[in-house]
Amino acid sequence: MSQKTTPYKKGYQVEHFCREKLREMGALVIRSSRSLGPADIIAIFPENKEIWLIQVKQEDAPADQSRLAERFKDLKALEGEYKVKPKAFMRVKGKYQFIDI
Repeated sequence: MSQKTTPYKKGYQVEHFCREKLREMGALVIRSSRSLGPADIIAIFPENKEIWLIQVKQEDAPADQSRLAERFKDLKALEGEYKVKPKAFMRVKGKYQFIDI
């Protein structure tokens, strides 16, 4: 008896392939499981201080790639420069708070 490949499983397989490619490129990779936000994967490239927010799709890219900006406008809206602030979220005197690292 063969198991049917579900759309979720196909998407997961493409995400796995994407993560492996990013790791080969030297990225630290964070996956948002069952992502409901604009990005499925966040890739951090420490060497050139770059962060990629990636939406993974198991389909061919459109011939007119300018349509992607409209399709993924929530993701495109995040483009720009940011300050990165490392923090920990821990208890201090019994209360959780953000602490600068």
